[in-house]
Amino acid sequence: MSKISKDQTKTEALHNYPLDVEIFRKVFNGYVQRFKTIFFTVVFLICAPFVAYAIAWYLGEAKVDTTGFFDLWHATGTLLLDWGFPYINYRPISLEMISHGLLSFGVISIGFHVSCGVISVGGLVSCGVISIGGLSSFGVIALGGNNVYGLVAIATGNKKPFEKGVYMNGKAFGVIAIGRHARGVYSLSYGEEGEGIYQFSPKRQDPEAIALFTRWYKKFKGAFVPPS
Repeated sequence: MSKISKDQTKTEALHNYPLDVEIFRKVFNGYVQRFKTIFFTVVFLICAPFVAYAIAWYLGEAKVDTTGFFDLWHATGTLLLDWGFPYINYRPISLEMISHGLLSFGVISIGFHVSCGVISVGGLVSCGVISIGGLSSFGVIALGGNNVYGLVAIATGNKKPFEKGVYMNGKAFGVIAIGRHARGVYSLSYGEEGEGIYQFSPKRQDPEAIALFTRWYKKFKGAFVPPS
């Protein structure tokens, strides 16, 4: 069997072709890797200044001269105030318009452990309108590793150590759910455990789900193959 040519990949006809599960899963893993890259990039950009601060503080306690770093830190803080960002807070338990801490609550909230806000990023758990959580996430648009709930819920899951091609976690629940195990009105599942009114998975390929997900993720069209 060969891949469907471009003139055969009309969305309304895809469900008439058999699904190559191996190709489907490779495409799925490729998109999941993109989501993970987005997550780690966002977390790195947000957390890097505070990690640097913690390192500088530790070096200062060890009698290493870090005066230049702290001068730059305070100058940056003053500049942000001049630019109209007076509501930035960093504490172990932080509550402010823009907050950063172990436990964080704010309009824009970043928590190393738990975060809650309109735009929320949490190392472990996150809750917000746009929510990104390392493990669990709850929001209108939610991205996380496992147990993700939202109108649009995306769960990446993790590769099982020492077992090639075996994944764990990655449970997504939502109106539109994407995950290793997805449950929703429209569900895109890596495995056969997912459930939904309209499913796109190795178990089921409903035309409505195919039309939605191939519109967003066009590479899935290549997982359908015509008869030889």
